[in-house]
Amino acid sequence: MTTQPPLPPQPAEPPDTHLVEQPGPPPDQGQDPARDPDPFAVVADAVDGMREELAALGDQFRRRLLNDRETRRSLDGLLTELDHARRAAEGRIVQPLLYDLVLLVDRVERQAAQDDAFAASVAMELLALLEKYGTTRIPAAVGPFDPETQEAIGTTHAPSPEQSGDVAEVVRHGYRAGERIVRPQQVRVYTDR
Repeated sequence: MTTQPPLPPQPAEPPDTHLVEQPGPPPDQGQDPARDPDPFAVVADAVDGMREELAALGDQFRRRLLNDRETRRSLDGLLTELDHARRAAEGRIVQPLLYDLVLLVDRVERQAAQDDAFAASVAMELLALLEKYGTTRIPAAVGPFDPETQEAIGTTHAPSPEQSGDVAEVVRHGYRAGERIVRPQQVRVYTDR
């Protein structure tokens, strides 16, 4: 008996893929709804979380805004106090110096009135120096007496009743530094008495 050589192995035919079931999730019949979350519920939970975060951020923003407002009010109050303190210090330190310079101007102008050219030039320099540092002469004004800027040191009989209470003459010039009066203008006032 003769034996025949073995046959070479035959390639297996590929399975027909459209007929073969693909592995996948089991059919709906046996699914547990608790294991597969609802996509709308997931989105709703995320939206709720964002709302809570947004509300927390809004509260934090409002607290910081109120804190910033309070800080600004405190800072404004401190700046106002500092400005008052600075003005008070200027008044205590600078005011006496300005008053002494004004008295010096008076003396030099009296000397200049006697045709002293040197005294007149010194008076002009002193006035320029005062103006350089913000001190100006109160203008001599004809009209009603102003107790804010003038000091009545005497009276004169008024030529007419309408002039009663008006300035008759300026005796000494007044000076101001900004809004502060260094020395009021000294005047004589018309009176009908």
